[in-house]
Amino acid sequence: MGLVTEYPIGFIFLCILLGVVYALTLYYQDIKRGLIPALRWLLLVFRFLSVTLISFLLLGPLIRQSDNLIEKPIIILGIDNSRSMVLVSDSDYYRTIFPKSVNDLVVALQKKCDVRIYSYGSSLESGFDGSYRGLKTDISSFFNEVNTRFSNRNAAALILATDGIYNQGSDPFYAARKISFPIYTIALGDTLLKKDILIRKVIVNKTAYKGDKFPVEVLVEMNKCSGSSARLTLSEGSHLLETKEIKANNDHAFQKVSFMMEAKDKGVIKYSLRLSEMSGEGSKLNNNASFIVEVLDARQKIALIFDSPHPDVTAIQKALEGSSHFEIDLLRADDLPKTYNKYDLVILNQLPSVTNVADFGPLFKSSASLLMIVGSQTDINTFNNLNTGLTINAGKNSFSESQPIVNEDFSLFSLNRKDIAVFTEFPPLQCPFGIYQFSPLAEVLFYQKIGNVATRTPLIMFTRVADRKIGFIAGENIWRWRISDFIQQSNHESFDLMIDKIAQYLSTKDDKSFFRIHINHRISENEPVEMEAEVFNASYELINDPDINITITDSEKKTYPFVFSKTAKAYYLNAGLLPIGEYSYNASVKVGSEVYQKSGKFFVEEVNMESANLVADHNLLFRIASSHDGEMINKADIGKLAEKILAREDIRSVSIHQKKLTELIGNPWLFALILALLSMEWAIRKREGM
Repeated sequence: MGLVTEYPIGFIFLCILLGVVYALTLYYQDIKRGLIPALRWLLLVFRFLSVTLISFLLLGPLIRQSDNLIEKPIIILGIDNSRSMVLVSDSDYYRTIFPKSVNDLVVALQKKCDVRIYSYGSSLESGFDGSYRGLKTDISSFFNEVNTRFSNRNAAALILATDGIYNQGSDPFYAARKISFPIYTIALGDTLLKKDILIRKVIVNKTAYKGDKFPVEVLVEMNKCSGSSARLTLSEGSHLLETKEIKANNDHAFQKVSFMMEAKDKGVIKYSLRLSEMSGEGSKLNNNASFIVEVLDARQKIALIFDSPHPDVTAIQKALEGSSHFEIDLLRADDLPKTYNKYDLVILNQLPSVTNVADFGPLFKSSASLLMIVGSQTDINTFNNLNTGLTINAGKNSFSESQPIVNEDFSLFSLNRKDIAVFTEFPPLQCPFGIYQFSPLAEVLFYQKIGNVATRTPLIMFTRVADRKIGFIAGENIWRWRISDFIQQSNHESFDLMIDKIAQYLSTKDDKSFFRIHINHRISENEPVEMEAEVFNASYELINDPDINITITDSEKKTYPFVFSKTAKAYYLNAGLLPIGEYSYNASVKVGSEVYQKSGKFFVEEVNMESANLVADHNLLFRIASSHDGEMINKADIGKLAEKILAREDIRSVSIHQKKLTELIGNPWLFALILALLSMEWAIRKREGM
């Protein structure tokens, strides 16, 4: 233990001197008149001590302490709380016997260890309630969370109780590599393949265009149904559209069934698929599926212009072709169109370039939005002279490797939290190194991180020049991002969605209505119904003085009235969780004498991910345990698991030497001492008539 102060320790003598001077000044006349009995000296001492202590506290004194803490070994218990656990034949075991077995295991481990219990399904929660309400299973996120929470702790072992079935996230075997301590697995569920017919997957574009025909592909799986047949029906609401016959040729058959649909009416349309039931099926929940198609009036037209072939062009082309929102024309800079009036968005890849002097006069005379990609072939001087809202003062052949940092204040469109985690792992782009000048009203999506330095230099940003929307990607080799996305997730969804949202924002013409409502038309049953709204006055200024009333109506004409909450300049509504079904809404707001109304519909969809696969994967659990110096046990041996773990020699407590500094100014005993000194002095002075 020691004492330190924010100022040199010699200042303590000044505090003592201040106490002496203050006390003598106050009681000097009494001493001079010789009227100082022992009581007067006592008052002088009280005042000296109180002033000295108060002035000493102004030095910011800290007490240095050293403690030895004993930390017990920590056992982490992760339990699968998803719906698939109780969709098997022995569901009664998991509802009654299994929770008691878990409790007995915890009691046995707590004799020597600190046990932390978590359950996972749709999300990670502390404790285990045995509700099995999780609509999804993401084992990898559990491993990631354990690694984050128990890094540099005395984590001794991890116990994973699950059937090994996962339908979200990455492969748990590879996610478990981050765990540096033993993993024991409890094999639950049933590994036997039972008689079942199910809709494994529906492949369809989420959007279509009025008058177009679009395909629907349904993958049907038939287990232990050899020789049996079933009917697959496709319906729109209560209207039956088409029926197809399916026959199983063996005990584990897959069959792809195709439908060709026509988008006749504009709007959001829900279609239902249903397989006829078979006697003896293990589960009938997976016989149904639904999908939603948004029928739009027309596609947005995009021109992707480049001087020479580049993998960035292919990456952007692939991302946009995966969306049915756009029609894309690939154009060489040597063969530019005379007019751009038919395009909603023009993407310039490293143009204007140092090797090609192209005439972009017609482009800037049009109303098309721009997305400009800057790279090593960009003629920076000509680029700056275009007055597009971004000026880069960079030296010739001066580039930096810049990684993206997400701007949390970006507001033009939203990014999923899952995607943000993917973006932070993207490799760097090659960006011009220099001074970037842009309008303070510009919106930055990503900033540049150069090495370990986070800068305020934009990597991807958006601005406006007059009525034109302009976006910038200030670096090349964005194709590496698409590959990185595939490495992380085994798909290109995050990258493609980012490019899709950038293109949608830039190509969409501004909505000039005075009342706007934003809602996702497809909402999962485990997600709240959320809406955002905006109201404008005659000058197109955002206002939120009037109330917005909305009535949500379900298919049975039951109504749910709500009033939007007001945010800084807009409105927000969280209607909570609603039952599965189709809903319509009608919202109204009164601005002055005008009444504006908006109506639409949305769907709350059932999540059937847990019923799609009920065959336990014990091989995965065995591989995880064996690769982490652990062991896989069956549910019948749960009672022996505590004995196995506690018998390990590496399960022991550790002593942690901890140093800490405590502020003396917050010490209650010191405060009480100063208060007592001043109180006693005041009481004596009053008693003596001073």
